Amino acid sequence: MRDEKPPYTPSDRTNSTGDDMTLTNPTNPRASVAPSTAKSDPKSQLSEPTTTAATGSLTLPNSDGSVVSEPSPGLQERKSSILRPPPPPLPFHLRDHKWSVSFVVIVMFVDHGIFPPVAYFGLKYGTDMSLTIIFGIITSIFGVVLGIECLVRAVKLILKSPRFRPLGQEFRWGMDFWQYTLTLCLIVNVVCVSVGTALNPPFINLMAMPMPTLIFNLSWQLLLSDFLHKRKYRTPFRISSTPKGDIFPQFIYVIIEDVIAVDCNGKTEWRQAWRDRVKASKPMRETLKRLSTYWGVGGLCVSTLCWGLLWGFDSISGKEAGYAIGWLLPWAWIVPSTIFTTIYVKHRLEDERHFVQRHNSFSVEPV
Repeated sequence: MRDEKPPYTPSDRTNSTGDDMTLTNPTNPRASVAPSTAKSDPKSQLSEPTTTAATGSLTLPNSDGSVVSEPSPGLQERKSSILRPPPPPLPFHLRDHKWSVSFVVIVMFVDHGIFPPVAYFGLKYGTDMSLTIIFGIITSIFGVVLGIECLVRAVKLILKSPRFRPLGQEFRWGMDFWQYTLTLCLIVNVVCVSVGTALNPPFINLMAMPMPTLIFNLSWQLLLSDFLHKRKYRTPFRISSTPKGDIFPQFIYVIIEDVIAVDCNGKTEWRQAWRDRVKASKPMRETLKRLSTYWGVGGLCVSTLCWGLLWGFDSISGKEAGYAIGWLLPWAWIVPSTIFTTIYVKHRLEDERHFVQRHNSFSVEPV
């Protein structure tokens, strides 16, 4: 019988020794493959789930041999938290300016709270001065801090460099919206104390009107601007960094932008960062809305109560009590409300970070 050539080449020969079968390649021994001798258990294959790293899914075998793929919660959450960027940062932290802010608040509290009633009762019952002289002294000192604040802000805004001015405002002599509001409040306060002092005898009820009037002026703007913003009304003129024709901004948004940009030297970098943060963060927009309601409604209630107490007494002692209440009662509401707002904002910033980890909050919305 003639020798027949095998149907395979020598390099593909298979050497068999017992139960072990090795596919041998003499030209490349490293390419030899030895199949595993471990016996597979069908039950173990059905009971062990596997995870696909590329898709982050969990593969679960059924009892009938079919395979079900389910998403892996842990991998999906880690993947989404890695892919989702953090909210735009704000280049300002209150703890870096706590001493300067505390100094300004204390000076304002003394000038617009403690000084007028203490000077009135101290000079009236401790000296023989007439009421005209007493109120003349109070009027000459009252409002100095607010006047200096208005002057310093105006100088910063009219500098040749536009670093303090609102975004997009090219006119050098233009002011931000908080400057106009502050100037209006100063004029109203000066008119109240000046007219009250000029009368003979001085009109004590009118002399205690500055603080309730100031709070009322800010409160109605908070509520009205929040309503216009919600209804998406357009601005008839520029409001700080919001140009004419854009959706009405919330007044509390404008106050935060202008005060930190000018008074705290945040400059245009702060204005841009503040705009980006509010547009990107839904929790931040909700926080501004709640604070607008709290300060607006609370301010209207406090100012109305002060006016009622000021004009509700006819006796001299009643008018003097109303004079003290008109200066001190607003601060009895402002101080605890400021502490509450600080704590509340800290908690809301924590909620904002958690919200960003769970949801995509970057739905751009006009401010």
